[in-house]
Amino acid sequence: MRGTTLLGLSLTCALLVGALVNRLPTPSVEPVVESLWLPDLDISHVNSMTISRHGQADIRVERREGLWVVASWADFPAAPGGIIKLLRMLPQVRQVQAQSSQAQHRTILGLDEQATRLTLERQGATPLTLLLGKQVRQGGQVVGLPDSDATWLLSENLPLPESPLAWIDRHLTRVPFEQIRQLSLTYPNGARLKILRESVDASDLKLEQYPSTPKVMDKTGAADLLRFFGQLNIADITTQDNDQQMTKPDLNFELITFSGGKLTGKVRQHENHYWLKLLSTEGFDTNDVQPRMDWIMRVETSRLRPVTTQSP
Repeated sequence: MRGTTLLGLSLTCALLVGALVNRLPTPSVEPVVESLWLPDLDISHVNSMTISRHGQADIRVERREGLWVVASWADFPAAPGGIIKLLRMLPQVRQVQAQSSQAQHRTILGLDEQATRLTLERQGATPLTLLLGKQVRQGGQVVGLPDSDATWLLSENLPLPESPLAWIDRHLTRVPFEQIRQLSLTYPNGARLKILRESVDASDLKLEQYPSTPKVMDKTGAADLLRFFGQLNIADITTQDNDQQMTKPDLNFELITFSGGKLTGKVRQHENHYWLKLLSTEGFDTNDVQPRMDWIMRVETSRLRPVTTQSP
């Protein structure tokens, strides 16, 4: 994952930074041989990280009992890959060129109040806050520390996430279409729809609807719906504290597989978005279904059409 640019970074600013790297007066010190920026950082002692961007909500992750959670996102379990990549990079990234230490140049370098702040909390040590400034087109990022006038150009960009979504496993379900035996939908008015497959190899679907009219969907729409529930992706989350929106769901669903797996939940449509809450899961590996019972999740809806949640 490549480092992310600050919001609002324009081509003009990028050109200015590139020019600054090459043209600003070099601090009156001896030329510095390329060296590690944070050689003494022991990442094994880091137990939390907070990313603060001007005008945006903080992204905070914490390590609890060996597992990372996104604390700023209702303690949602994190996918540790991006977090570990950033942590491992910090003591290895090199500072390749000293930048101007003059206060009037910090704005151009992106190290003023617009700087991204990365704060590391460490066991047995004081928190360490890093200032992350502009990135240059040739590669590399300008950095500094809050209590130091020294600024540096790093050899590469730090891979920070734009949103908490980048640090979670967004795959809620990964159930192949061929494994789905039945999907049942129940509407608030008591209407029911079942989508059935007779075998793993069956290409045809059977639809059972009560009452039989008006028709909710055809077989093409039903096949799309099976694929949708089998491949749910998380787009946003909230917690059970905000469960009021789910007290009157637009539909309840039950998905059953040929291997005996069962997944139940409810869906609520709100302002063209679809929020889902899982009620139970059994017979699934966590790679197939993440058992996220404590959250209400907005799901990506490329296949869930508004007609799906309308009662017959």
